[in-house]
Amino acid sequence: MKKSHRTWVAVLGAWLGPATAACAQTSLSLYGVIDAGIYKLARGAASIGNIQRSYWGIKGSEDLGNGYAAVFHLQSRFEIDTGRLEASGGEPLFYGESTVGVKGPFGQLRLGRAMTPMWALDWQFDPWHNFDRVASIAWQIYHPSYRTDPYRNGPVGDYNRANNGVFYDSPAVAGWSVHLSANGEGSKVPDANGTIENRRGLAAGLNYDRGGTTFLLSAERNSVNDKTYFVGLAYGAGNTRIMASANLTSLTAASQAFLGEPRGRRTSAMLAATHRIGAATLKLGIGRDFQGYGRSGATNYVSAGVSYALSKRTQVYVGLGHGRPANEGSRTNAGLGVNHSF
Repeated sequence: MKKSHRTWVAVLGAWLGPATAACAQTSLSLYGVIDAGIYKLARGAASIGNIQRSYWGIKGSEDLGNGYAAVFHLQSRFEIDTGRLEASGGEPLFYGESTVGVKGPFGQLRLGRAMTPMWALDWQFDPWHNFDRVASIAWQIYHPSYRTDPYRNGPVGDYNRANNGVFYDSPAVAGWSVHLSANGEGSKVPDANGTIENRRGLAAGLNYDRGGTTFLLSAERNSVNDKTYFVGLAYGAGNTRIMASANLTSLTAASQAFLGEPRGRRTSAMLAATHRIGAATLKLGIGRDFQGYGRSGATNYVSAGVSYALSKRTQVYVGLGHGRPANEGSRTNAGLGVNHSF
């Protein structure tokens, strides 16, 4: 065989080797949501773009035998109006998640970047799944002024995801499951006020989901010792579902100075409901931020909307949200959108 032929055989073998190994993959799936709408936030101009999130992801697992499997998850978010990466802080390619790990009879253990248990599970108590910039009250008041990862993904930090993390999810037993996370690395780069990380970020959640009842009790501490707590309860296995939640955040003096927050204690609560009528789902929520961001004062929120399923994967929706701060003028959001999942 000529030397050139041997070279091409070697290259082909190197290329086919990984491809053959990939055939052993138990599962590999591409998924996502494409969302677009026309919306108007507060007193701003009307815009075209994401009302809910647009994202795509890849999940995979490989059977290791004896009930164990290797798993990975990559998720990226983008702006529908420009096709660019979503402008979320530092805008990493896989902003949504980038983890790899193992699952088995013990549960699931992942390493990388992901939502902490509180943020990964609190959507269960909001009709808009904490996922709608127009109508979701949770978007406005969940975990007020708290940052999960203060030193990553932009100058303010990341509000709901942790880098360099370890994430554990237990199996569900009689509807109950435990969820834990910890930050694995620290930063010695000071913020604008000279503060550096002095704690390991920790988070925990106890979740119950069975027979139409969902409950979550969770707590989290970030790397500068801010703390936040959340409790949520939802009930209704039929067409109507009622949801209630409450939050408490405790900020250190350093975080207050950095964020311009006059108070170290932030609290909020929400009551909401959904009701299905055929392919339509009616949504309603009321909430209160008892202190408000900055000097806006206590802020009341009310939201209403309806979504209509054109198919299992496509829906159209309309939403309206109104906020009334004690020390500022009221503001109203409105939007009409469509999304498709795959």
